[in-house]
Amino acid sequence: MSLKNRLLQLTLVVLSLTVGMQAQDTQHCSNATLHGSYGFHATGTGFVAIGRFVFDGNGSLTGKLFIRVPGTNIGPVEFPGTYSVSPDCTVTDTWGPPINSTHVSAIVDQGKGYFIMNVSPSTPAADTLNNGEARRK
Repeated sequence: MSLKNRLLQLTLVVLSLTVGMQAQDTQHCSNATLHGSYGFHATGTGFVAIGRFVFDGNGSLTGKLFIRVPGTNIGPVEFPGTYSVSPDCTVTDTWGPPINSTHVSAIVDQGKGYFIMNVSPSTPAADTLNNGEARRK
């Protein structure tokens, strides 16, 4: 194959990757992007949790968690919550009593999953530095 043909092929590959990345970057999300039931797991300093979240597509959620801390099983713990999805596919949510925590998330795979991080105020000594992942059933 000539050098000219190889350069042409390389240019076409680079252009197609660029177009694909731009298409991915133009994804717009809304509360409706998160809808349905998601399986969930999270870990942190001294705990692990699994559970299920149901998002209504309009900003309300319900959660059910099973939590393990050293020597103790907790749950199921059920709670209501709210969420707000930004056009850039980031999420802010608040879990109500008895959990009472705030999180930020990044939606992935066109709403089929998300990565979540607890951002509730805490002190360095009390911070459990927890994060998790969820996938739509």
